[in-house]
Amino acid sequence: MANQSLEVLKLSVLFDNHFFNGVPTQVHFIQNSSLVGTWIDDQGAANLSIGLDRIQFMSSDQLAFLIAHEYGHLVLKHPEKTLEIQQQYGIASSFDEFMLSFDAKRDYSKLMREMELQADLFGAQLVLGLGHDPVSGASFLLAETKSIQHPEGTLRVAKIKAGEQSLVAEDFSGTFNHLALQLSDAEVLAALVPSYAQPMGSVDSAVKAAVESWPVSGADGGYAGDTLYGFEVSVLLTIVVLACAIPRWWRRTSVG
Repeated sequence: MANQSLEVLKLSVLFDNHFFNGVPTQVHFIQNSSLVGTWIDDQGAANLSIGLDRIQFMSSDQLAFLIAHEYGHLVLKHPEKTLEIQQQYGIASSFDEFMLSFDAKRDYSKLMREMELQADLFGAQLVLGLGHDPVSGASFLLAETKSIQHPEGTLRVAKIKAGEQSLVAEDFSGTFNHLALQLSDAEVLAALVPSYAQPMGSVDSAVKAAVESWPVSGADGGYAGDTLYGFEVSVLLTIVVLACAIPRWWRRTSVG
């Protein structure tokens, strides 16, 4: 586990220097969790949460893709876009997502899923530039089911495969050279000591600013259904109301 945590921090330092002029993203390791996500806090700082249960068995390719995908959200400004979309649809919690009408839920889901696919392709370019295989890296997605915010994992991997030949590998050579000039190996290791913290105690992981949950086969009880449940619930409620009303109406007509 220590190796995976150290690799996460190395990738974070690299991406921060490559995209954000070295402004650090706050990395939070969360024990007993499969949560992985990025968000922007009230001070405008970027944050990355890593559930240790998610990464403990990941290969180097998979870990690189996971972190590259999350940085794709940051670079593409998806946290800000997510907040705009949630405000547009009146979303403040996962319950609000669940209660959207059929049409609103379909449109909302489309916007959210498009950002995931964008982050996938962006992340694939990053891992290709790091010498990793993007398809192998994205292989853990195959176990992911479709949710209101995420496309089905098999579709995501298929899109990466389909676009693999046209992917342009990110050039990190300048960033690597810059880091080599700034820091010795010993200083790099000293700077990358993981700090185990558990933030976000009150954050709803389903909806807050592109923070996303990657449940392991639904084990943590995360939402893993399709986007039409609000419509189905409405139908069930209608049936219940009619079931209660019809006997009362029948008694009245019989008496009359």
